Formats: sequence, C-alpha cells, structure tokens
Amino acid sequence: MVEIVSAAERAAEELRADAEAQARERVAEGDRAAENRVRAAQEEASGIVRQAEEEAARLQAEAEKARKDAADEALTIVAEAHRTAEKLVSDAEGEGSKARAEAEQRARGLIQDASATADGVRSEGMELVSNLREMADSLRSNAERLLRDIQRIHASMMSDLDRVMPGVAGEGGPEASTPSSRSGSVSGEELDVPEFIPRE
Repeated sequence: MVEIVSAAERAAEELRADAEAQARERVAEGDRAAENRVRAAQEEASGIVRQAEEEAARLQAEAEKARKDAADEALTIVAEAHRTAEKLVSDAEGEGSKARAEAEQRARGLIQDASATADGVRSEGMELVSNLREMADSLRSNAERLLRDIQRIHASMMSDLDRVMPGVAGEGGPEASTPSSRSGSVSGEELDVPEFIPRE
C-alpha cells in the first residue's frame, strides 16, 4: 500500500513538474511573440514616419520651385509690359499729344494688368505652399499618432499578460514595469486619422 501511495505521489510530482515546465515554455513563447509583434510594429511606424518626412520634404521642394517659377513668370510679364509700354510711348510721341495720351493710357493699363497678374500668381503660389505645409504637418501628425497608438497597444498587451500571469509581464522590459506603459486599454479602438482639407 505504501509503495502504491509513493508511486502515485511520484507520478503526481512528475505531472506537476511537467505542467510547470509547459507553462513556463508557453509564457516564454508568449513573451517572444509579443516582443516580435511590438518590434515589427515599431519598425513599421518608423518607416511610415520616414516616408512622411521624405514626402513632406519633397512637397516643400516642389512648392518652393512652384513659387520661384511663379515669381520669375511674374517678373517676365512685368518686364515685357514695361518694354511694350515704352515702345508704345515712343511711337506715340511722334503722332502728337492725343496719340501720346492714348498710348500712355494703354501702357498704364498693361502695367496694371501685369501687376494684377503677378499678384494673382504670387497669391496662388503662397496658397499652394501653405496647403503643402499643412499636408506635411498632417502626415507627420498621423505618423506620430500611429506610433503612440502602437505603444499604447503594447502597454495594453503587457497589462493583459500581467493580469493572466502576475509577475511575468514585468520581465518583458523596462516599459512593462512603468505605470504609464500599463495605463489604459486600446482593445477595439480605431485610429483617429485627421483628414487634410486644403483651404479654398
């Protein structure tokens, strides 16, 4: 009878040891899987931030080029208008005071039109630059918000793991043990991505 009890106790001890080993192995696998997911998410977020910054730089360069081209075009229009006005005035001087007055009036009209055109082109260029800068700010804000959401998801996963296996989540790294990394849960939360709408 004593041998049967001893054998049963040994079998129970072996089963308990096997169960603990399996539990430790599953916890370790869970930790590794969580770390891999977080690492992949952080790398993806970093890539998105880099792409957003590169796109913002490209848009700013294009906006600067568009502004310069618009300014050059406006200067060309004004210079051409001045040349045309001077020619008209020169030709009108030989035809008398009436013709000269008409030529001067026409020249002033051309200069005013050219100035108005230049102002319009410059205004459109500045509006384009402003819209592109707002788009760049929106892209950068979205990338930073995505990174914060990923960090909150990581904190939530570590908090859930800590509730299931107390004391185990603390071994995942410094972030798992800080109060700020365990606060809140974003389970089922949708990312709030603001829509960029250029001004009219």
